[in-house]
Amino acid sequence: MLPFVAVLAYVPSGVNSDTPANKGSFPFSVLVTSTSGPEMYAAYCTGCHGKDGRGKTIAARYCTVPPADLSQLARNNGGIYPAKKVCQILQYGTGKTAEGQGYMPVWEPLLKSMNDEPPWITKARIYNLADYVGMLQDYSATPRKRLTVVR
Repeated sequence: MLPFVAVLAYVPSGVNSDTPANKGSFPFSVLVTSTSGPEMYAAYCTGCHGKDGRGKTIAARYCTVPPADLSQLARNNGGIYPAKKVCQILQYGTGKTAEGQGYMPVWEPLLKSMNDEPPWITKARIYNLADYVGMLQDYSATPRKRLTVVR
């Protein structure tokens, strides 16, 4: 079996401004042909969220809205990783108006326009990316429910 190699290329991002929610996202995007969650995360997300998902990067200082700490999503959701919500944010955005620079882009239209592929592949990309973010969860910080012993 031949190894799969992802091709990376910088493309000018007229695509970043294709929706009002993408106004203010960074001016360049990276084209990744792989649908691998880790590879897409490395290309698209680490600049703001960091390799560990904590959002403590140099670029984060320049974002009007600080990047979310992706490692705490499960903790902030009662110990359960909200995969469906992460997919919805990647598809439709955060629901907040884009302000300033470095705002979280809406990824579905960006992925569609950058890769010019069938919609089902774009959905698979979003699912795989959300699945990888699930692997970044810091469950050690998740509060444990205290058991109450009734006597």
